[in-house]
Amino acid sequence: MPFTTVFCISINLGLGETAKQAAGAMQKDQNGGDIPDIDLFVRNIGAARAFNGGINIGGDSGSWTTAEFITWLESQGAFNHPYWMCKGSWAYDSNKVITDTGCGSICLAGAVVEVMGTGGAITIRVTTPTTTSGGGVPSAQFIYINHGDGYAPGWRRDFSRTGDEMTGNLYLKNEGRINFAIVNEDGTPRMWLFKDKGGDGVHINNGNDGGGDFIFGKDGSFYASAVRAGLGRKLTVRSDNNSALSAHFNLWGGGERPTVIELDDDQGWHFYSQRRQDGGIELSVNGNIYPANYSNFDARYLSSGNVYTKGESDNRYVQNIQRGAPVWPGKVDEYGPNEAPAGCFLTQARHDPTTAYGVTFAYRPLQMWVGNGWRTING
Repeated sequence: MPFTTVFCISINLGLGETAKQAAGAMQKDQNGGDIPDIDLFVRNIGAARAFNGGINIGGDSGSWTTAEFITWLESQGAFNHPYWMCKGSWAYDSNKVITDTGCGSICLAGAVVEVMGTGGAITIRVTTPTTTSGGGVPSAQFIYINHGDGYAPGWRRDFSRTGDEMTGNLYLKNEGRINFAIVNEDGTPRMWLFKDKGGDGVHINNGNDGGGDFIFGKDGSFYASAVRAGLGRKLTVRSDNNSALSAHFNLWGGGERPTVIELDDDQGWHFYSQRRQDGGIELSVNGNIYPANYSNFDARYLSSGNVYTKGESDNRYVQNIQRGAPVWPGKVDEYGPNEAPAGCFLTQARHDPTTAYGVTFAYRPLQMWVGNGWRTING
């Protein structure tokens, strides 16, 4: 058929405009490769945008702020789609590290970056690989939410069950008992940590291993069945819980008693040791002391061979004194008698009425009761 004939048929049938549109149509065998603006096409049909499976995010291993990261995402068209994602190339030297999240650094090498939302309300999720560099946190999922400066934009990090760290507080809300436990593989507990509402304090125990609770009391005290200090030889303070009263050691001081170590029970003090103001030490007991052995006192205060026993002492000290029988030595002249003999004393001297000048006198020995008999003084 001649060309003029075909042309005339096309005009007569109205196919001219159809031919023009067909010339700009997508070709099936191009599989979308002939779309001039892929990004605009995906945006127009409302599809998710898988931007790149291995892109250098930032181009080097330096540090980034969150603001710089968002600027880069914006340059890649990430906020033009309801959902946009890419994956950082597996090269530490070609991907930045975000350091201002407040919950750990994000190394973008090998990380999956997902952006959801457009305009002023966005959510970004970054999943890091199992290994990382530049101080980044591995095997973690970071989420950034920004719905405007007035709505507390910021990062958070999902907690990992295989081990993680936190920079903020962890709150367990409940009116009843909530336990923090360390358990064995079979689920049996080997440590419990809890505090009851209105209870006496924080309790820690060894789970199924037993041993009772260690209590950090609300009154500032620490409670345990026994307290042992030392790793080899141990100093132990314990209570068998069967005494009639409670007791306590107390270190205190004040005024003229600067340092006092005291043992008390509910009825009063037992004993104390205190340092005096002159630096010396004194020990006081509110009762009696019954030593099982006096040898330490004997060794300090008695010198063997230079002391008396009780029996020896009884045979030496004076228990009584008396005058012995009188002695009449005879009459002397008017000048009187001489001195009484040793151990004696004059008991009588008088004039003899039968003579003009004669004097009679008497003396007695002085005697002491020592031991079990009377003894006359010799001198």
